[in-house]
Parts: sequence; structure tokens; C-alpha cells
Amino acid sequence: MPFVFIIAILIILAILFFGHLAVYWFLISVFPVTGGYLFAVQIIIGVLWLSFAAASVISQKFNNAGTRTLYKISAAWLGFFVYLLLGACVYAIAVMLFPTASPQAISLIGETLTLVAIVVGIYGITNANRIQITSIKASMPNLPKRWKSRKAVFVSDLHLGQVRGASFAERIVSKIRELNPEIVFIGGDLYDGIAVDLHRVVEPLSRLKVPLGIYFVTGNHEEFSDNSKDLSAIRGIGIKTLMDEKVVIDDIQLIGVDYKHASKKEAFDGILQSLHINRKIPSILLKHVPSDLDIALKNGITLQLSGHTHRAQIFPFTFLAHWIFKGFDYGLHSLGSMQAYTSSGVGNGGRRFGSEPSQRSSRFYSSNYEGLGQFSLFYPRERVIKRRY
Repeated sequence: MPFVFIIAILIILAILFFGHLAVYWFLISVFPVTGGYLFAVQIIIGVLWLSFAAASVISQKFNNAGTRTLYKISAAWLGFFVYLLLGACVYAIAVMLFPTASPQAISLIGETLTLVAIVVGIYGITNANRIQITSIKASMPNLPKRWKSRKAVFVSDLHLGQVRGASFAERIVSKIRELNPEIVFIGGDLYDGIAVDLHRVVEPLSRLKVPLGIYFVTGNHEEFSDNSKDLSAIRGIGIKTLMDEKVVIDDIQLIGVDYKHASKKEAFDGILQSLHINRKIPSILLKHVPSDLDIALKNGITLQLSGHTHRAQIFPFTFLAHWIFKGFDYGLHSLGSMQAYTSSGVGNGGRRFGSEPSQRSSRFYSSNYEGLGQFSLFYPRERVIKRRY
């Protein structure tokens, strides 16, 4: 097991320990229990604390009904945990601000916060199972006429593994078929990076037939270990992988960069320079992470398509994602002459709340949250949100 992975697990365990300690204090303060019941609560909180780390480690090597169940439970619990932790923080503030409040009033606050956390957690799980379509219009100067009426689909972050499997992939295929696109782009993290039947979970994608093909670039989850088997399974069903490559499709340059190779700014710049991008014709860049956009702009990219961020999946971490990715964490934006679109991801860890795009963000959004990015290419420059990088 890689040393970095072990260190990451230990750090996560430490953070989760103190978080679960706060949740434990919150629950026993609101719902006093004693004796055997208190011990039972301690055991349950302790098991839940270890569940995510245990699932992450075990699922790296094993794929069976037991590991899948453990992984799903731990993933679902994380959603409840976050909001119970937020509830604990609010409860602690209330106790400090109102020291003279009656025990009944403080208890009512705690009970309400617990109920809200449970309701939000349940909604997050059900919401995560929905697949909807976001439509955008990306303008591209000098677009060849034959592309004007064509439709493309961009899908990212399916995370096929022990939470999302072949049935989820079948639902994705069904949605894409409804759109009837000419070309499909997959923006990385097709797999979740854990032990899984690689061929079985992607097999439904082999039944997706589009005239101009399906193109894929790697994401960070394909880099958790040797990705040769992942890439072999993907190529085996007819999906074209772009590993720091450029292909020209009817006078549009399609460029795909490998996650690991393009993770450093200087290396990313070198890759794009080596591909000799023609600035006279449109170019589409598939890059898993919406980072180093200034480098893409410098090298003449017309439109960059990315994923990775998931828009943080659950509120209030959406604000953190917005800050980390400098406003390019979700949606269609422009940077100079380049447009950049970031998907919030169709797959997730089994929970999604508050990461739905606001209708104020861009007039191109057409659904509650993004599942698939359906976009058309047009001559005129449409108004998008302009950001400085």
C-alpha cells in the first residue's frame, strides 16, 4: 500500500475522530442516555467513525456483497455526519449564547437540529440518485458549417465501483440515447478507483453508438494505482482514450490530456505546445481538473471541458470548491477568448445536497442539477459569466 495513501487515511481518521466526538457529545446532550444504552451509542459512533476508512482500504482489494454494503453504508453515513456535525456546532453556540435559557428550550433546539440533519441526509441520498440534463450553448469562432447543427454530450465523474455499478451505467446510456448526440466526451473518473469488475460495470457503454465516437480522458481516480487494466477495459468497448493527444474531427481539434501528466503547470504547458494547436480552427480540450486555465488560453484552446469538482457535493462545502477553483468549479464561464465548462459530475458517493447550480449562475442551465452536459456549438458569441483566473 503506498505510503502517501496510508498517511492520507491516518489524517482522515484523525479529522473524523474529532468530528465524531463532537457528534457524540451533541447526541448524548440532546438525548440523555445512561448505562447499557450509552455504551451502545459509543460502540455505534465508534464503528461509524472507522467505517469510511475501513471501506476505503478494504474496497481497494476486495469486491463482494459485504464490501459493497460497507462502502454504501459508510458513504451514506458521511452525508448524515456532516449535517449532524454542523448541528453540533450550532447547538454549542446556542448553549454558549443563552446560558440562562431553560433546559427545555435548549433541548428543543437540539432536537430540531437533529431532525433537520436527518431530513437533509435522506434528501441528499435520494437526490444523488437522480440523473438530469444540463444544456449549454458554447460559442466557437470559425466553427465549420457542418458542426452548426451538431449536438455533443459531455459526461464526467461516473465513479463506477461499489456504490455505482452497471445498472447506473445503463441509466447513463439511456439518457444519452434520448439526446441523440453526434459525439460523446467522458471527462475522467469513469471508475471509482476501487476493486470492481472493470469490464462488467462499463459494458453498458459498449451499446452506446454515436456517429463521431466516444472520447475519454483519465481522472485522478484512474490514477489510484496502475491504470493499465482500466484503460484496457475502456478501449475494449470501443471508447477512444486521449493520452496527451490531438485528433482532428471534421476541422475541429479535439485534445485530451492525461490527469497525472497535466497535473503540473509546466508539464501541461509543454504537452499543449507539443501538439501544435492550430489557432485558425476551433479546439476542444478535455482536461479532468479545471485548473491552469491560463495555460489553456495561452495555447489557443477555444473550449475546455472539465469535471472533478462535483461542486463539493454537499453544502456548505460548495463555497470551498468555488474558492479553490477560482469560480470555475461549476458551469460555463469565459476567460479571455476561451470558454470553460465544468461539470458537477453525474456520479457521486451516494449523497448530494446544495450543489445544485443556481439559475442565476448562467442562463444556460436548464435543470435542477447537472447529470449530463448536453451542449451545442454555435457561431455567435453567447453571453457567459466572465471571470479572472
